Amino acid sequence: MKIGVLGFGNVASATVQKFMSNRDLIASKTDVQMQIVKVATRTAARAEGQVPEGCEIVTDCWAVVDDPTIDVVIELIGGTDIARDLVMRAIANKKHIITANKALLAHHGEAIFELADQMGVCVLFEGAVAVSIPIIKTLKESVAASRVTSLIGILNGTSNYILSQMSQHGASFDEALAQAQQKGYAEADPTLDVNGEDAAHKITLLSSLAFGVPVDFSAVDFKGVTEVEAVDIAAAARLGYQLKLIAQTQLQGDEVWVSVAPALVPNASMLAHVNGSMNGIALTGDLFGSAFLYGSGAGGVQTASAVLADLIDLAQGSRGGCYVGLPNMGFKRSAIKTRPYLAADARQSRFYFRMRVEDKVGVLAEVSSIFARANVSVSTIFQDEGEGDLADIIITTHGISTGQVQKVMPALQASAASGHGIVIYPALDE
Repeated sequence: MKIGVLGFGNVASATVQKFMSNRDLIASKTDVQMQIVKVATRTAARAEGQVPEGCEIVTDCWAVVDDPTIDVVIELIGGTDIARDLVMRAIANKKHIITANKALLAHHGEAIFELADQMGVCVLFEGAVAVSIPIIKTLKESVAASRVTSLIGILNGTSNYILSQMSQHGASFDEALAQAQQKGYAEADPTLDVNGEDAAHKITLLSSLAFGVPVDFSAVDFKGVTEVEAVDIAAAARLGYQLKLIAQTQLQGDEVWVSVAPALVPNASMLAHVNGSMNGIALTGDLFGSAFLYGSGAGGVQTASAVLADLIDLAQGSRGGCYVGLPNMGFKRSAIKTRPYLAADARQSRFYFRMRVEDKVGVLAEVSSIFARANVSVSTIFQDEGEGDLADIIITTHGISTGQVQKVMPALQASAASGHGIVIYPALDE
């Protein structure tokens, strides 16, 4: 099996290096001989002396995908435009694809998987989601006979590190982000991590794998952690919760919903104890019940481990690869069907509210009456000192719909102090 690699950044260089250093171990897993024969990188000097003997270093990516001798293309250049064109060409040339590019698959996965099925090739992407957690393999193989009903996880290590630093060490958002960048958990431009989009890419793929729906990034509602304030982290802790960036997808009847947003996670949940740059995923299904997976969510070596595991799967063939009919997305192409997405205002959850009000007699009763008139059952309500002559009122509710939240908002906003908005977060059940 001859392999071509696109890119030679941190992940690609780690993949090639570990392929060489673990060659004996890899060879012990399969009878298929594997050889990296070509690496494409814009900076050829970076790869000099870092590739296997006999491997050709080129600056033209098309020379890899058009090489008739190459069986597998490992795409590690990132991005969604040129990567899409290269992957589609490689598939058209009947080459298997291994990628860690979640954005590529979230935005263009349907076209990629459809063409791969037509050409009879594999697209493997274990490294695209929660890299040290084998969640792709778990959904495609380990729980394949179960009807998965929900998947809830912490899928972005950067945001989780930031929230952990704010919660455990009192760091500000900016301080925690700077620390994440110093440790290599965050890019110089961390936008995709902190705005929730990276986690949204990942949950898009997991939703498709779990429920057999088309890959549809546009169906994901996502919000990041840039507006999280220390006062809400402290209030959550007082209530017995941790504030986390939660990605979730659920099947309710025949309807699917997918979202990414900060949420209160009860301390009794294992997700509440996923700290630093780690990831955690909770699954529920009809046969296996519940399962929890935990591991590192980022890192060049960790991603390389997942990429090389996919390569071994391809080589083994009869032990889980598409050669014996395992579909790329876990479901036969003919079985993948569009399901309706649950309307945002119909989604049920407990909710946390914080509103800043004038610190005066009767304000707490006034706020409580707003919820009562809206027929919203309040679980907890208390008032804390705010700034100057202002106070914070903290409310948690029992399960209500997002539509009920929207109905209660105008009255709450009218009661809030001038210039202050209402902070709202969903709260997970135990």
